Amino acid sequence: MRESAEVISGPRKMSMPPSEQPKTDLEKELSELRREVIESRNLVIKTDNLLKNLHAEVKAVGKRHEDFQKRQWISSAVAYALFAILAVGGAVLVSGARSSSSTNERERLEKQVADLSGQLEKQRGDTTAHLTAQRAAGEVYKMMTTLPGDERLKGIDALVKLDTQRLSTLERQALNDRAASLRRETGDAAFERGKIAFRRNDMAAVVEDLSRFLAMNPAEADALDASFFLGTAYNQLRQHDKAVPLLARFVDGDKKSKTRDYAMLLLAQSYQETGQFDKAADTVRDALATYPATQYLSQFRGRLSSAKRAAAGGDAAAVPAGAPAAAPPAAPAAQTAAPAGQ
Repeated sequence: MRESAEVISGPRKMSMPPSEQPKTDLEKELSELRREVIESRNLVIKTDNLLKNLHAEVKAVGKRHEDFQKRQWISSAVAYALFAILAVGGAVLVSGARSSSSTNERERLEKQVADLSGQLEKQRGDTTAHLTAQRAAGEVYKMMTTLPGDERLKGIDALVKLDTQRLSTLERQALNDRAASLRRETGDAAFERGKIAFRRNDMAAVVEDLSRFLAMNPAEADALDASFFLGTAYNQLRQHDKAVPLLARFVDGDKKSKTRDYAMLLLAQSYQETGQFDKAADTVRDALATYPATQYLSQFRGRLSSAKRAAAGGDAAAVPAGAPAAAPPAAPAAQTAAPAGQ
């Protein structure tokens, strides 16, 4: 603007009075043309300045755009890197999870295979043991059925050793029924033979037959009667240590028997022969209190006196344990033949 002002102002000329410088139309036009030129120049200068400013602003915008692109590229690169890291991390985690799951599944399957193999081996062992037990049970049943006479008792002995848990319920029941039947059959026969031998005073045969009978777990009543006969046989054979439990069982178990007083007399003798003097005296006192009119009254009194002397230290008066003791008087035939209830 100053340039235009300076141009407009231009060199000063000496003005002349209007009367001396008449203005022509040409001069007016030139003056107008000069002013327009000056204004055009000023407009060009202004336009040039605006263009320069615009160029500077465009350049600044371009630089900002480049910076923005650079930041955007960096952001994109960082985003891609983060995405790649996350993708790789996720892949690693998924792979680890799958690997762990595969390992756990493999271990589970291996354990299941081991369990199934163990169960299979156990079933094979059980099957083999069951078949072995079945064969053994067949042999035992055959022994209890086909062997002659008392040899069938070997089957009962074999049954005791047999593992019946491996057998079925029906097989066990069949064996037990057959054994029970054989016990009754052979036991009754042995019991009868023992009583017959007792009547014949064959005490060795009594011991053999009635020991076998008691080993078969007979009924309580039969067991008490057999205990009397067998205890008496052991007493007569001077085997007092074996006679004591049998006679004591009969005395304690059958208090209504007609031969109980005789059994108590034998028991007192066996107690004394085995050195149990106090028990011998107690047995005699119990017998005297229970059977005051017994036919063995004098024997009981004599036994009580000797037991007291032996307990007090009078060994000379006592019957030595190893010396033959006087057998008690024989019981009446009706009593020795069989205890009460026979």
